[in-house]
Amino acid sequence: MADSMFPMYFGLPDPHIFRLPSDSHPLPSSPAPRSQLSWDWPINISPALFYRTLDVRLPLLIATLYALIVWTFNHINRKRQNRPWPLSRSPLFSQFVLVHNVGLVLFSAWMALGTYQTIKSTLLNQRNNPPLASAIHVLCKFDRKEELGYFIQRRISEEPRSQLDVNDHSFNISHHEILQFDSLWDRGIDYYMWMFYMSKFYEVVDTILLLLKGKKSSFLQTYHHAGVMLCTWAGVRYASPPGLVGLLLNSVIHTIMYFYYTLATLKIAVPGFLKRILTGMQIAQFILGSIFAWSYIFISYDASIWAPFASIDNKGEKNHGNESRTNISLPQDNSHLVPCLDNSGQVFALLLTTLYLIPLTFLFVRFFVRSYLSGPKRKLAKK
Repeated sequence: MADSMFPMYFGLPDPHIFRLPSDSHPLPSSPAPRSQLSWDWPINISPALFYRTLDVRLPLLIATLYALIVWTFNHINRKRQNRPWPLSRSPLFSQFVLVHNVGLVLFSAWMALGTYQTIKSTLLNQRNNPPLASAIHVLCKFDRKEELGYFIQRRISEEPRSQLDVNDHSFNISHHEILQFDSLWDRGIDYYMWMFYMSKFYEVVDTILLLLKGKKSSFLQTYHHAGVMLCTWAGVRYASPPGLVGLLLNSVIHTIMYFYYTLATLKIAVPGFLKRILTGMQIAQFILGSIFAWSYIFISYDASIWAPFASIDNKGEKNHGNESRTNISLPQDNSHLVPCLDNSGQVFALLLTTLYLIPLTFLFVRFFVRSYLSGPKRKLAKK
């Protein structure tokens, strides 16, 4: 039986979630258009556009083209002895660089603030539930359809088919009772995660600006930009809750990073140690983000203290008018342990991101050591 004061449990996940998701894995719901636009929802996203960008061929194609273009320009720049291209010396180029950096500062800050406000408002809407249980439930279950499906599948697997009649009234959770609980995905995280995904295509402009200045784009930068396109695609395609960790951390770090670049563009003197701190923050983002993201796989929570389940009238006498009902019953012991991640798509997104982050973290650490720790030793050796 669960302790209502601490409804979270740690344990090994079910092995079935480590399978590759099938082609028929359900698509997530698209952001619902709003009649009134505001700072946190400045444009509506067309459902057709949303679903077209979820085709894996899009990030694969753009990442491949990006890597080929970088390799080609690195080769050309090397032959040109890394001289800046004429375009990079024009006033228009400098103005574009400034607008680019300022724009990404504002965009990253907007995403960080919007994500935070969405989480906060969703949690505040759960006042009738224990605070810790609400927080775990909201952060674990992005999509209510997935949650509903989990209980249906669990109920079917626990009851002999001869005793199970999904059309009778022996189960007592209605769509109304499920849907009165706001999911982060439907309250706006779908919007921010998609915007986050789209921004990764634009951020390759960083590399283009570098190449136009005649400089070499390192393998670290190319790998970083190409790989993140696929990882953010997976997070949106499978509505993976751990993607929220990356969304928040990366938005905050990018706000600081592009602010630093803006100051450098304006030729405002910035202490050298701040660049070292920024690189350290990026490394910490990868390590801490991975730890938090992987914690999702080992977490389960008790849904019996969650209001719709705990307050069910087991006699099935309550009627919600013409609402359709999804017939599910709770076990007699009123204990329902629900895994945070319960489908292979969510875990695939997590595994893909982890496989991407391991080499990326190594490359960043190597860059940090070579740039900030090896320099003084080399200078002393020369003296």
